[in-house]
Amino acid sequence: MATRKESAQRLLDTLKSKRKLRNMVIFSASQAVVVSGLIWYFTSQWQFAVAAIFIIGVFIQFAFERMTISIEASRVKALADLGWKEDSLSDEEYLVRIEKALNG
Repeated sequence: MATRKESAQRLLDTLKSKRKLRNMVIFSASQAVVVSGLIWYFTSQWQFAVAAIFIIGVFIQFAFERMTISIEASRVKALADLGWKEDSLSDEEYLVRIEKALNG
């Protein structure tokens, strides 16, 4: 069983990861487009580029779903360790409570 400070830090890290997830997906999608463009340029076959987009897109979707599930599980575990029953608070309200838990 984790202490309250460890659980508060875990929740804080979870909220930060949740905010960074969108940027990571955008970065991954842009990399997929660049790689697909390179494949099209070097092979002169647009079909290979489209196939690459589909395959890389599946990998990105899989990684996004895993990260989303992992982040949500971490959030639920941290809330349970902290003993907070409110599951529907906004991120800002959680941050206020986390500051109180870390400083108090």
